[in-house]
Amino acid sequence: MLGMENMAKQFLSSPEGQKMIMDFISSPDGINTIKKMVGTPEGKRAFGSLIKTVLPALGVGNEEMGMITGIIDKFL
Repeated sequence: MLGMENMAKQFLSSPEGQKMIMDFISSPDGINTIKKMVGTPEGKRAFGSLIKTVLPALGVGNEEMGMITGIIDKFL
């Protein structure tokens, strides 16, 4: 399982993975899925984890990333 998780993280931090994520979360289906997912405890944790994975790939600075992940951790 750990190998699959590492592979997924590598893909999500690649340019192709970033494009896939951005395409999905900006689509009507993606928006509806996120709304439903965030309404559950498991979904909140998964969404928080996804954000934490994507931030470095988007070039967010360490200070900003620390603030964002701190806020996410407080609410999850």
